[in-house]
Amino acid sequence: MMIMKRSRRNFRPGARALKLAAAAIFLVALVWQHVQATRMGYQVEKSRRRILALQAANGSLRLDIESTLAPAHLSAEARGRMGMILGDPDGIRVLAQNAKESAGSGFLRRLIARTVPVLSGPIQA
Repeated sequence: MMIMKRSRRNFRPGARALKLAAAAIFLVALVWQHVQATRMGYQVEKSRRRILALQAANGSLRLDIESTLAPAHLSAEARGRMGMILGDPDGIRVLAQNAKESAGSGFLRRLIARTVPVLSGPIQA
């Protein structure tokens, strides 16, 4: 029985080059994936820093709003910049004692009461 040695010449000539090309493509894909993951990590960290900065700015603006709308601040601004003064108690007139009186006798209420029956009636052509 005779054993024949395989000759390397029997293989396809481009097989080795094909294997090297596949390995190179695989390595390039791995490196590219790693670079993309690193870029994504930097973007995430940049976004986190931006969120923290925006939250700090938001908190600062909320404090500004609260201090600006404080009754003491509004009163000082009205007196100082606008020249407003408190009204004389004798010059103040109360128009309605409660909400039911004001809602029942208002112009808009009377107008709606007149308009609704006209609009809800039969349509005439």
